[in-house]
Amino acid sequence: MKNRSRRQLVLKGTLLLTVASFVAKLLSAVYRIPFQNMVGNIGFYVYQQIYPIYGIGMTFALTGLPVFISKLVVDTKDPRDQVGLAIRIQNILIVVCLVAFCILQFAAGFIAGKMDDPQLAPVVQSVSWMFLFVPFLSTWRGYFQGKMEMRPTAYSQVIEQVVRVSSILLVGYWAFKSTVSPYRMGQLAMLSAPIAGLIALLFILIWMKSRSLPTNWRNRRPTIETRLLIKRILLEGGTLCLVSAVMLLLQLADSFSVVSGLRSFGYSLVAAQNIKGIYDRSQTLVQLGQVLSIASATAVLPGLVLANKHRQDVTFQHVAATNLRTNLAVSLAMSVGLASLMPQINRLLFASSELNLTISLYCISIVLTSVLMTYNVILQSKDNYLRTMIAILAGFLIKVLVNQLFVAHFGIIGASLATLLSLMVMVLLMNLLSRKELAKLISFKQLGKLVIVLVTMFIAVRATVFGINLADLADNPRIAALLVVCIAIPIGVIIFFAGCRLLDVFTVREWLAIPFVGKFLKIKGVTTHENR
Repeated sequence: MKNRSRRQLVLKGTLLLTVASFVAKLLSAVYRIPFQNMVGNIGFYVYQQIYPIYGIGMTFALTGLPVFISKLVVDTKDPRDQVGLAIRIQNILIVVCLVAFCILQFAAGFIAGKMDDPQLAPVVQSVSWMFLFVPFLSTWRGYFQGKMEMRPTAYSQVIEQVVRVSSILLVGYWAFKSTVSPYRMGQLAMLSAPIAGLIALLFILIWMKSRSLPTNWRNRRPTIETRLLIKRILLEGGTLCLVSAVMLLLQLADSFSVVSGLRSFGYSLVAAQNIKGIYDRSQTLVQLGQVLSIASATAVLPGLVLANKHRQDVTFQHVAATNLRTNLAVSLAMSVGLASLMPQINRLLFASSELNLTISLYCISIVLTSVLMTYNVILQSKDNYLRTMIAILAGFLIKVLVNQLFVAHFGIIGASLATLLSLMVMVLLMNLLSRKELAKLISFKQLGKLVIVLVTMFIAVRATVFGINLADLADNPRIAALLVVCIAIPIGVIIFFAGCRLLDVFTVREWLAIPFVGKFLKIKGVTTHENR
């Protein structure tokens, strides 16, 4: 009975954390649409140049490190040792984050210069304050997760995002109503990060105050040597952070090389900044597209860990293959859907339809990151971290090496091509380094059927767009785009799922694994006993 109630508590906590993470990610993606509309392309460029630094810091505090720390806490049995371990990790992170803070504060001018825009220096300094809160947020979120208490992490991350997003939108509205410089706007917008971090930390401290943590941990002998602890933080914690921050790393490479590449291509500084601001719209669309696939990939991790622990190889293979195939199919549908409606989506969300091809190409990242995330979850469940780290660092290095060259030769579309190339390198390397673990997960027969369905969907959506445009239902271009999107998206969704049903693209197990579709089928009483 006790085990059952504990299991129910863990399931409720995991569900709460998943929902909170989904809400936080959705907020983090959606707010940028009204924000861009208020501050324009140049203002958005200023914000997005520095955003990857914030994003990487938040990945440490929200996902990568808390997951790693929670695993260490679970493996440590004595409550006093758990607190002692958490404080030792916190002390190590304080040193790392103080170094990061000092670099961003005192080398802001150098960093801004390398971004080809010295006026960005105060914006870099604004975001640096956030790193002072990262050690405490990541440590105690991880500690409570390890104790199977998910509420502090769930509530604090939603509070943090609500405060940050509200602050940014207020700054954007103020900038829209006044004649303030976009750099001043960016500086104030980035201050939302430390303010939100402080409020989230205060919430966690209040939570800790209401719990009686063991106080006599100082007299305990450390369960893990400091050298081994640092090694595990770098390898296991570092890999989890890298996977969560893949797109942010590639965006950081863009921050340092796109503007200079565009100037080499022949644009003036202002024109290059404007183009970079338009190009940055693609990151918002990709982040929206990733919300479902990331939630789906991470949701199966406990099941994979359990199957691997009990040596249930058939179950492990089924869960891994099902998750990869459904994530791949849904992310392909999203990318093709976005490409088929890009001019209208671009105009509807951002008021103009510029760089449609560049943004459409960038959105293929949704597919590659979905595969990458799923591969990582499979390897992580088997405690394989090094291969993932090697693959991501190699892909990032490719992006750093070719990005400016591609942009200087092909224009802004070169940045999208460099991003796709680096993600392909990551996926291919993970396949090569982990052939045994990742073998037979993708069905090429299924992939062939999917291609037929997606081509049909693309043609149908484009035909729908052509027909609506021919009817000329609205004079306002944005209203016209809204009509097209509202009619074409349901048509695309129906054709995709009807085509998949007609061609038997998915097994029953795979249908049940697709977000929302699975819920609907379960309500209808559909179950599976497949073993294939």
